[in-house]
Amino acid sequence: MPQAISTLKEIVEHSFLKYREHNAFQIKRNNLYRQYSFDLAYELISSLAEELKNKGIHSGDRVAILSENRPEWGIAYLALACMGAVAVPLDAMLITEEIHNLLADSGSKVIIISKALAERHPALNLTKILMEEAENFKGATSLPSVEIKKDDLAAIVYTSGTTGIPKGVMLTHGNIVSNILGIARIFDIGPGDNFLSVLPMHHTFETTAGFLGPFYMGACITFAESLKSYNIVKNMSETGVTIMCGVPLLWNLFYDAILREVEEKGWIARSLFASLTSLARSLPPEPIRRKLFTPVHKKMGGKIRFFVSGGAAIDPEIIYGFGLFGITILQGYGLTESAPILTCCTLKRNRIGSVGRALQDVEIKITSEGEIIARGPNIMKGYYKRPDLTAEVLKGGWLYTGDVGRIDKEGYVFITGRIKDIIVTGSGVNVYPDEVEFFLNKLPGIKESCVLGVKVAEGPRRGMEEVWAIVVPDYEYFKKHRKHADQALVEGAIQEEVARLNQRLAEYKRVAKLKIRSIELPKTTTRKVRRFQVRKEMGL
Repeated sequence: MPQAISTLKEIVEHSFLKYREHNAFQIKRNNLYRQYSFDLAYELISSLAEELKNKGIHSGDRVAILSENRPEWGIAYLALACMGAVAVPLDAMLITEEIHNLLADSGSKVIIISKALAERHPALNLTKILMEEAENFKGATSLPSVEIKKDDLAAIVYTSGTTGIPKGVMLTHGNIVSNILGIARIFDIGPGDNFLSVLPMHHTFETTAGFLGPFYMGACITFAESLKSYNIVKNMSETGVTIMCGVPLLWNLFYDAILREVEEKGWIARSLFASLTSLARSLPPEPIRRKLFTPVHKKMGGKIRFFVSGGAAIDPEIIYGFGLFGITILQGYGLTESAPILTCCTLKRNRIGSVGRALQDVEIKITSEGEIIARGPNIMKGYYKRPDLTAEVLKGGWLYTGDVGRIDKEGYVFITGRIKDIIVTGSGVNVYPDEVEFFLNKLPGIKESCVLGVKVAEGPRRGMEEVWAIVVPDYEYFKKHRKHADQALVEGAIQEEVARLNQRLAEYKRVAKLKIRSIELPKTTTRKVRRFQVRKEMGL
């Protein structure tokens, strides 16, 4: 492996020279798959970089990317990296106000955006380059001649913040490339592989593991038509997908769909399925289990090598259940702040319940308080313009993750809890309670609030966290402005206010369940809400 590679520009050059005739990307458009060879991708990257230069973008300038998953997203990201500019990937689900905040905070000069999102957010008063125009920029036949170093900033990735303004994680070329090379060392992936991209590309897990890693190793990346399970399975079947990165919610939905289909076929099918499952428990995973459950594999294209789960904790029973079908799910762990992968299970070293062992060059330790800390070349430079927040998590070269865990004698890491109050949804998205509380407490009629992550008890999201809010009404407000303080009317008014707030928040931040509490929230001597006590008192 070429250890000399230390920048994303060198990643692009490497893949172009080694895999130029193979397909880098494909996406279904007008019922046909449009394919982009590494040769064509290189040309488009070079041409877009030239266009950005013509628009006044230089090394170090920030440029936002806002789009659904598509080949042009990856082309835009790499074009920026190859000219020394800084990519600012944005969540396509954000509302206009949130996008404005991030564009202002990052100082982005240009936004590369899809036509659909440009129409959804007409108020974005920034120079725009439409994704659909990417193939119209011709002329450049090589990458910009600008010199890029591994410590140069490659991306600012925003995670939810605490006061309505999220934190920008600064990732260098060296941070990201070290993670790419770390993946390449432990996975045998190449031009014969086909990744299906379903997670949002602004999510660092997908950026590194589902896009840049496969691109470096010469695999093809197929972009799912939509996130509907029917379309995902159809794309898998049509293109022969071999590997897929996903979050626990996706694997739960897949697993439930398999069981539901068996249930709908009647008692004979159910009895046969039960017998095969029982038999599979006594058989090795490969290849006999695959043959027992041939219909399951055939429906997904018949070429699945393995799935990768990240972003949130997955139920070990789901991994075990897929294993009985002859499908391996490998769990990994990381944070945006670590570009993102810290640990990962592999085909040779897969321990159910563990998030795997540390990548090469990554060191993991457990503090006396049980917190997982990490250091290595993939650890972020810091939070953009927030040295105060950076100092809270980067200490002596170590990243303090806020997660609690243990490491066994063989180096396998197990996550057992969190020191932080972050809510991790089934989609692997972090929701910061105090950010949602910030908005709740500004609503008329709300005196104070406490936001908690509560596990869903049943359905496809069972075992995953959703956002609950415990709210204390401001009864004096209702007496003064509404001329009443009737409990039922107060609760109804607050429900309406929260419903309106939900429409203004990104979908994953929305309050799923609201509980009204008539007495003050329990607090510390410094007036901080005791979340654990609220949870206990509310029976959560």
